Amino acid sequence: MQLTDYIFILFFTVMTFSAVLWLLVYFVHRFEVHGTPVPSRYPSITFLVPAYNEEDTIQGTMDALLDLDYPEDKLEIIAINDGSTDDTLERLRQYEDLDSVEIIDKENGGKAHALNVALEQVDTELVACMDADSYPDPDFLEYIVGYLERPGVKGVTPALKVWKPETFPQKIIWTEYIFQIFLRKMFGIFDTQFTLPGPGSIYDTAYLKELGGWREDTLTEDMEVTFRMHDSGARVENSAKAFVHTVSPPTWKGLFRQRIRWYRGYIENVIEYWDMIGDPKQGNLGVFLLPFNVLWLLLILFFFTYFFHNLGSMLVRHINTYLLVGFIYPDLSVSLLNLTLFHLFSGFFVLMGVGTILISIKTAEEKIQPWRRKTHYVSFLLVYPFLFAAFWIATLYEEFTVRDRRW
Repeated sequence: MQLTDYIFILFFTVMTFSAVLWLLVYFVHRFEVHGTPVPSRYPSITFLVPAYNEEDTIQGTMDALLDLDYPEDKLEIIAINDGSTDDTLERLRQYEDLDSVEIIDKENGGKAHALNVALEQVDTELVACMDADSYPDPDFLEYIVGYLERPGVKGVTPALKVWKPETFPQKIIWTEYIFQIFLRKMFGIFDTQFTLPGPGSIYDTAYLKELGGWREDTLTEDMEVTFRMHDSGARVENSAKAFVHTVSPPTWKGLFRQRIRWYRGYIENVIEYWDMIGDPKQGNLGVFLLPFNVLWLLLILFFFTYFFHNLGSMLVRHINTYLLVGFIYPDLSVSLLNLTLFHLFSGFFVLMGVGTILISIKTAEEKIQPWRRKTHYVSFLLVYPFLFAAFWIATLYEEFTVRDRRW
């Protein structure tokens, strides 16, 4: 066998291990996945809503927060207009007469700076970040605050869904988010969560202030603060029932811009916290997930580079043949390894993918709608793997060509 054959065997082994691991974790902890701890009391909480040019969505976010099923005297909202150039501030001023709402108007300084300015004014037990294009369900807090009563838990992540997917990019990402609800819960059980996302994550206020709040010199402040929390020994939990609906970019350009920032932020934080990789003190995050992610990324890039290289070589060969003899003959030469292992594992992972989507749909409390959601499901299985590779290729290209590298 050639070197590439061994790499393919490693690739399929890693994929099999990953898929089987998370499914086993699910079946062992399935009752925990579909249940949430009931809070013994209602702690006071402040939602921070940073907004920059969010005139189309900010009112929906504010209304959703005001409609939460939670004692009014325990709930506060601080909305921060971060130097918007549209009508965001005017939309926010419609809420400034409410006792539970405070509006901060400041010059543009970035999301992390806006959050830190507001954090200084928070005196409630808990603090939450809610992006200005995201809408929590009314029972959101009921299913999330109980986790913060567990020993060592200083942050909890919600279950994110795409708000009203209409375009093709949004439909693909809709299924990704449904899958992420399942995966985030597995990460929470395995104590390996490395991101407290902007739409709806909740923190222990005193702990977050002691930690120094959000760093302002990073591409992904939510990921960086989670790495820092793990490094300090804190636990991060997940609620698979605390649903928040967030707007996904409707265009390919917007989606790529979002993912390049996220993935560059991941690279930045892995380099910043490189000493966590392999450190037994970091538990499963350091010993398993971070090293595994590095290996997984390398194998994904190899697989798709190899795939497109072979595809390009085949096209060039067929074009040359056509130019020489005037027709193209079928090339039926294929190695036994490619014929057996490749197709066997491809079929296996299609079945695993379908099974995982079904479990994810159940975890996300969505209805299985094969005809209405056929574009969502099929595109996720067949298109998303190539899209994921494209995200990373574009990220690495920008990381090594732009001048303003953060690291």
